Amino acid sequence: MSSAPLKSTAESGNRRDSTSSIGASTYSSEEKPNAGEKFLTELAHIDQPGRELTIVAMSHAESMGLIFPNWVRVCYRRGPMEYHPYDMNMPPKLVPRPPLHYKFDPPLTERGQIVSETYGRGLLNAGIRPFEVFCSPDMKSVQTAAFLIKGLGLSYTTINIDPALLSYRQMLPTNFQEMLLSPKAFFNMGYPINIQYLPSQGFIRAENIEDYNLRIQAFFKKNIAKIEQKQVVVISDNVMVDLTRNEHVETVDDILQCIKKPTCQMNFISLKKGEAQIMDSPILPLTKSLYLVKPFYWTDVPLQLSVPNHPELNQN
Repeated sequence: MSSAPLKSTAESGNRRDSTSSIGASTYSSEEKPNAGEKFLTELAHIDQPGRELTIVAMSHAESMGLIFPNWVRVCYRRGPMEYHPYDMNMPPKLVPRPPLHYKFDPPLTERGQIVSETYGRGLLNAGIRPFEVFCSPDMKSVQTAAFLIKGLGLSYTTINIDPALLSYRQMLPTNFQEMLLSPKAFFNMGYPINIQYLPSQGFIRAENIEDYNLRIQAFFKKNIAKIEQKQVVVISDNVMVDLTRNEHVETVDDILQCIKKPTCQMNFISLKKGEAQIMDSPILPLTKSLYLVKPFYWTDVPLQLSVPNHPELNQN
């Protein structure tokens, strides 16, 4: 992945971002952040309270769409509201929603929930006790935040859901915001959602990749760098985590490479006046598996392998 400064659309010529022309920039020339600045340099320029802030940028845990690509079609084969899991790594129950919504907004697997909770215990053991967890509004990110807080075991930690942390917009359906559960719906599921939180922005309809970089950068500058607490967690996808590591994402190929990385990536940032640095991880490593359990490209394998353990599709 390139770490060179972002180029404007005119300078990039035949750049590989085939969707970048769909939406115009969401920033005016006056308010647009400096795309050539490194992410951490921009954070260090922000006026901050007199404290050292530890930022934990984390990607969501393992989702159903990652492990069971055809799960919606198979689990709802008896009807649009009749969910029937066929593997113990699948949630035993799901909130009733149209299957199409789950296709584009999948929940965590059972393993994903356990790993999220385990990372919460790891943060607690490392002395990280955040008052707030910010996350993207997609279900896998909200659930990662909820089970992380469960592992932390802290009664005061709440989740702030913010559309500014959503994945690159052009990779999602046009009506994606209509598929998402509301903060109140997650609250009613028992998750510690701060339903009084006012998001920094609403849902955008289109953007180019440079705008996506700047959207994430602006969120951290406006919402994270200025908070008075000493610790905060931000959860979205692997692309967001890579951006906080000073890596520029310039093309769709770059985004796809980020997506292929393991789940639950973490980046720890120390932020104080005039200084922002990446820290060594204070938590122990977590060996998730000693072997691969699925092929790399699901489109290259037979249907029997793309829905592992399904009794009706794996009969000899």
